[in-house]
Amino acid sequence: MKNLEELNLKYNRISTIDNFAFLGLQKLKVLNLGHNQLSEIKSFNFFDLHCLEYLNLEANPLVHIEALSFAHLSSIQNVFLGDLNFPPESKIELNLTFVFGSIPRGLTYLYISSGRRPMTLIIGGDGAPNPGLGLHTGLAIMFHNLTRLETLMLLGCRIDYLEKDLSKDLQSLRELRLVINNELTIMEEFPEPLKSLKYLLIQDLLLQCSCNNAWFDNWAKRNRQVQVMFWDSTLGMKEINCIGEHGTQNFLKYSQIHCSMDVGFILFVSNTLGLLLFMLVVLLHHLAGQYLLALFYITRGWLEEAVFRNNKRRYRYDAFVSYSGKDERWVVEELLPNMEQRGPPFLRLCLHSRDFQLGKDIVDNITDCLYSSRRTVCLVSRHYLRSNWCSLEMKLATDRLRVEQRDILILVFLEDISPHQLSAHHRLARLVKTRTYLDWPKEPEQYQDFWDRLWATLAPKHGQ
Repeated sequence: MKNLEELNLKYNRISTIDNFAFLGLQKLKVLNLGHNQLSEIKSFNFFDLHCLEYLNLEANPLVHIEALSFAHLSSIQNVFLGDLNFPPESKIELNLTFVFGSIPRGLTYLYISSGRRPMTLIIGGDGAPNPGLGLHTGLAIMFHNLTRLETLMLLGCRIDYLEKDLSKDLQSLRELRLVINNELTIMEEFPEPLKSLKYLLIQDLLLQCSCNNAWFDNWAKRNRQVQVMFWDSTLGMKEINCIGEHGTQNFLKYSQIHCSMDVGFILFVSNTLGLLLFMLVVLLHHLAGQYLLALFYITRGWLEEAVFRNNKRRYRYDAFVSYSGKDERWVVEELLPNMEQRGPPFLRLCLHSRDFQLGKDIVDNITDCLYSSRRTVCLVSRHYLRSNWCSLEMKLATDRLRVEQRDILILVFLEDISPHQLSAHHRLARLVKTRTYLDWPKEPEQYQDFWDRLWATLAPKHGQ
């Protein structure tokens, strides 16, 4: 007997079962007690049936099921309770938590009915009964651990929300049928755990008029894994109504009015703003392209100087020499011998032909070398005035002068330039009016005095 796996006791007119009646049948998997005269199930009727998978109690006049009657059935998969025949004067109420203790992990099918009478199923704590089939606080508990459940039919249930906590263990669910009479909200996270769902059947669904349900229309149309079927296939989503402050109305119309954004208008505004921005960039580049890059480096120089203004800086050069390439012979033959070979102290000048870093952007080289030099010497000639690079160097030098407010800019005129020619160069003309400058002398006997003055100006003072 202890190895018995299946026991069929149908149609035996059994009216009572003693506690511990099945003690020792630890390998029993199938127990059929259908079509007998059992009116009560006691707490220890099924004690020791840890391997039981199938229990049939249908067609018994069940009136009372004691608490924890099925708590010993840890392997149960299918339970048929049939029709509950409580006395006509009493309500049919069954607390599934008291009966099972906790829903078994392997339970895939539970059949229970009250015929045509109202019935209340309680999951969790106490709750006031609802007409019809009422699922009270703790609805999600009923579906926990049902990892092998493949078909779920919610017919006439009073459920307010379908949310992720309810579906989180239903990974094997393939078919879901919804016939819910009260207004319902289906949260967008509800179908996420339903990885195996293939069919969703909907009949007479009444949603809450809420934007929480607005996602459902797009999901039903675009989800290729789940086939959504309606009772009236000709209407489809048009069959679904919702109820809100203004009564019942078509759900699709409600979501389109209250929950959808006008994508066309948003695209129009985005494209218009993008086009205007593009036109503005092109216009700025056309009108002021040559100045924008210079403005960037001037601004960067301002920021660098603002950061290091209060710090003692170590300069790599005594002076940055700004000159035209056509005046390079004068620089090499006259300026370098009289400045770098005279000392002590011996000066170090920065020349773009000698000291700029190879492969580095020219503007970066100009900016870095200019701010790494204690002073800037501008060798002004007619060639200098025509050079865009010299113009940029002049702008950077004058802006540095404005920020640091120190005597760091020295002008040297290599040739006579009329005021009329200078007037076209506003920065230089303004400097000539407000600052002293040096002229390269025409008489050779004045050369030495010129070099003495320039060297004395560039030579570092005590403590620098």
